[in-house]
Amino acid sequence: MSKLCVVIPMKRPAHAKQRLAGCLSHREREQLAVSMFTNTLMFFRCHFPALNMMVISESDEMLSLAASYGANTLREDGKKGLNGALSQACQWVKNAGFSHQIIIPSDIALLDQEEFSALLQAARCHQVVIAKAKDGGTNALATSPPDAIAFRYGTESAAKHDAEAGLQGLACCQLLLPNLSQDIDQSDDLERAIAQQPQRFSAWRRGADTPFIKERRYA
Repeated sequence: MSKLCVVIPMKRPAHAKQRLAGCLSHREREQLAVSMFTNTLMFFRCHFPALNMMVISESDEMLSLAASYGANTLREDGKKGLNGALSQACQWVKNAGFSHQIIIPSDIALLDQEEFSALLQAARCHQVVIAKAKDGGTNALATSPPDAIAFRYGTESAAKHDAEAGLQGLACCQLLLPNLSQDIDQSDDLERAIAQQPQRFSAWRRGADTPFIKERRYA
């Protein structure tokens, strides 16, 4: 799928992971967000180097980091939240000549090569593919053309994206992929990630006095 672009939206680190405020300091939340974003970029460069990436963010620092991993970058205008940012990104993707788009969040705890390959395979057969999050949200969304449906990220967005596809008469499927369904939003998500990948996440277990451990490669 040479005409596919992987779109990764990234918040300003200072605005990320607000729901972890009860267990992590402001600085730790920033560090966790940047670490997971870096890991996402490394995953695609390591396992899917032929795919094009595009990162949209309000943060010049995050755009610079993305560019260092070979990603295209787009500065978010910041006016309409996530759905607005993705619409802005989608327009860039279309203008660049891509026929397929996959939106992947920057905070999946464990990106899995086989799961992403399954997502790619489903995208070859369906115009809309939804990888459902554990809470009913959307943790990956593949569309062809990129603007096949309106973006409905938010509460129960998987069902909303499915309904949008139905309204447009598009071939759609939902996937429940065990690892791709797990992002890190709540304290129990972080504890699960620590249990599954202690080498990556245990630095955030003990709170504000824990030294930050920078990731050196995708794990």
